[in-house]
Amino acid sequence: MSKKKLDLTGAELVSLAGSLAICFAEKYDKDDLRRLRLFFSSIASNITIIEIEGISRTNEK
Repeated sequence: MSKKKLDLTGAELVSLAGSLAICFAEKYDKDDLRRLRLFFSSIASNITIIEIEGISRTNEK
């Protein structure tokens, strides 16, 4: 069993995401926000792929 490195609850993650979104919206214009959205979506997609591959490897063992 692996040790948790991200010690935040779901509610804390939602709060953090909301706070970051507000900070970004106040600092960046519409074009920059679109770039940030695409960047973070890309990160989320890559994490999903890595997670699924990890689950697949675990199931193969």
